[in-house]
Parts: sequence; structure tokens; C-alpha cells
Amino acid sequence: MAFRALGWLLLAIAVAVTVHDLLSWWSEGRFPLSGLGSLWSNLDPGSLGDARATVGLQLSGTLWNWTVRPLLSVPAAPVFLVLGVVFLWLGDRREGQRAPRRPVVGSRPPRRRRGGLS
Repeated sequence: MAFRALGWLLLAIAVAVTVHDLLSWWSEGRFPLSGLGSLWSNLDPGSLGDARATVGLQLSGTLWNWTVRPLLSVPAAPVFLVLGVVFLWLGDRREGQRAPRRPVVGSRPPRRRRGGLS
């Protein structure tokens, strides 16, 4: 259930980012693809700077330049779309492993007849 809820949330974010990109295209006349870094800096610029400082101090500045910065330049809508579909698929697989629930109220399914004299 949590995987499916997260999947739907990620798909909703992908739609919101796409709508934002389309509205900016309509108003500015150019189609900018919002990257993960620009989306993060629009939402909370202080935490992006804190994350960069933390990675630079704790691990290495080259780690930020060679791994994190390229990941932050990836377009956000396809990333959220792919992650949403993956989480929906994982949620569907996990639910398929559980035993099927029987309804509390309602008619019983018909019984199977065994072969014999009829």
C-alpha cells in the first residue's frame, strides 16, 4: 500500500512539473525542462546549499562535481514519471503475494461439483 501511494504521489509530481514547464513555455515562448536541481532550488534554496556544503565537507568536493551535480541537471518530469511507475509496479507485485481476501458480507462463490454419477 505504501509503495502504491508513493507511486501515485510521484506521478502527480511528474504531472505538476510538466504543467509548470508547459505554462512557462506558453508565457515565455521557450520550453525549459525543469531539472531536479532547479526544482530543488525553487522549493528550498537553503537546503540545496546545505547539502552541497555537507557533501563537500564530509565526503569530497569531487563527489559533488562528478556525481551529484550531473544528477541534479537531469529533467525532473521523466525521473518522477519513471519512479512513479516503478513504485506502482512494486506495490502491485507485493499485493499479489498476499492471500486473497474473502468478502465479509455477500454471497459465497458456487461450489465445485466433483465428478460422479449425474
